[in-house]
Amino acid sequence: MAGHFFFIVGPSGAGKDSLISGVQPWLTPSRFVFARRVITREAMADAEDHDSCSESHFLERQKNGEFLITWQAHGLFYGLPASLLDDIERGVNVIANGSRNMIEALQRTVPSLRVIEVTAPTHVLRARLKARNRESDQDIDQRLQRASLAMPPGITCQRVMNDLSLEIGISRLKAALLRELPETQESERLLFRKICGETLAQSAYKSLLPQIMHGDFSLHDVQAFLVACTQNLQEEEIIAIAQARTALYPRIQWAHPMVVDKHSMGGLPGSRVTMVVVPIVAAYGLLIPKTSSRAITSAAGTADAMEVLARVDLDFEEVKQCVQATNGCIAWNGKLNHSILDDALNPLVRPLGLDTRSWSVASILSKKFTAGATHVVIDIPHCDNGKVKTAQEATELGLLFERVGTALGLVVKAFATDGNAPIGRGIGPALEARDVLQVLDNHPDAPTDLLNKALFFAGHILALDDEVGNLDEGLRLAHELVQSGAARQRLDAIIAAQGAMAESKETVHQLAVRSTRTGTIRGIQGSHISSIARAAGAPGIPQAGIDLKKLVGETVTEGEVLYLIQSTQSESLGLAHEQASKHHGYDIAAEGLT
Repeated sequence: MAGHFFFIVGPSGAGKDSLISGVQPWLTPSRFVFARRVITREAMADAEDHDSCSESHFLERQKNGEFLITWQAHGLFYGLPASLLDDIERGVNVIANGSRNMIEALQRTVPSLRVIEVTAPTHVLRARLKARNRESDQDIDQRLQRASLAMPPGITCQRVMNDLSLEIGISRLKAALLRELPETQESERLLFRKICGETLAQSAYKSLLPQIMHGDFSLHDVQAFLVACTQNLQEEEIIAIAQARTALYPRIQWAHPMVVDKHSMGGLPGSRVTMVVVPIVAAYGLLIPKTSSRAITSAAGTADAMEVLARVDLDFEEVKQCVQATNGCIAWNGKLNHSILDDALNPLVRPLGLDTRSWSVASILSKKFTAGATHVVIDIPHCDNGKVKTAQEATELGLLFERVGTALGLVVKAFATDGNAPIGRGIGPALEARDVLQVLDNHPDAPTDLLNKALFFAGHILALDDEVGNLDEGLRLAHELVQSGAARQRLDAIIAAQGAMAESKETVHQLAVRSTRTGTIRGIQGSHISSIARAAGAPGIPQAGIDLKKLVGETVTEGEVLYLIQSTQSESLGLAHEQASKHHGYDIAAEGLT
């Protein structure tokens, strides 16, 4: 069987040479040959490895038919040797680096021509070209215009984006080269097809995911695959991934007709709604074995806040005992539905700015299924700086959750909620746990926004029970369980069953952040406030964080305290206070302004 001629083109700044060099160690030498260009210039240490030739000798060789194709650029002659055709006839695949201007001539000369274009978004190309400091802005504009020219008619081109890390770019080029070759193993072929942006069937994901879990592919290929899944995933693929993931772990059987769960997409400071909802639902009598994550970029996750009160690193037997005794738990998910897939993706999310929402739908619901849930309620906060930006996006994502849930046999209800301000007054594990206890204790200082949001979700969960039947009754029951103290008693029982944590004896230091103007608070930038809390040491230092003294809608006078930063470490506290002094994160409208 004859080989293929892969002609790799790309604009300046795309990193084509780096990818070609990087992919070479991954290709079998007996199956691939990298064409060495003949160029009329001397070899240089920092230039392409090529065969040098004088201009007169080049023209003589051209006259004798020794070149497959020749061209001129930058005052130099370039040529590819005609012997490459012999390699193709022997079944060897040729990889050649060249210019798109040569494609039409190659199309007439070379059988099995496959064009691969290495490129990047225009703003990336521009930044790379400017960083070289070789050309004027006008020259760069001209280069970018040429880069946008269409391919010659009749040419099918595989585009490889080199806009992320070099390793991911190499994996993408490798995928483009190998995905259709007969010697490529089927499992790799499936992986490479997805990296190249193709849609895969359910059977493909059922085959691929276990192999990824077992480490059968290189880390960078897995990363390129996961990036492709965040950028190009059809709804049928989301369902297929969710179903394939449910097969990776045995499903927990609770011997109970209704097992509920509540999940938040996160990104909202404070908002320990789950820690209020779980004891309400458990006190009512429904099973709610809740597993939660630790913070990744926030000041606290549910598991971090719960760990102030109780052990959260429970294994399945401990979770089972806790739920059998109390109807609920609030445990860390790291020991229960840990996923190598998510572990590989999470480090990419923030640095690469990936939108993982579609992937998260499959990930979240497959975990809920595996944990034995039958009914799931999803909170999708939206705000300008959040994972979900608008109410419309949150609503659409909620509908996707519900459709994928139906495909898994789950009852899923998703709700778009306003995420433009923190929920509660505490930001950081201990302060957020304090808010939860105040709500369940009916304390006069309890944050009403946390109470109201928890009652909203608890009411919707209880309404899923046929014996409750409607939301109004669900809300009434949830409120009654808080007012009567039954929910607090149930939280105490859960804490005891999981293993109560000793109260911290460390000295907590505080510094105040004050308003620099008089006016009305129009907004609180949650991401900035979380950043300050993390600078103070949260979540690693449980007592570290921010205690909000002023909330959205309230008035403030110049010099009045907006919030207190606290920590058990003076150095961290000082760094956080310095950060807050530069920008406190509050949007305050001066008097007379709206």
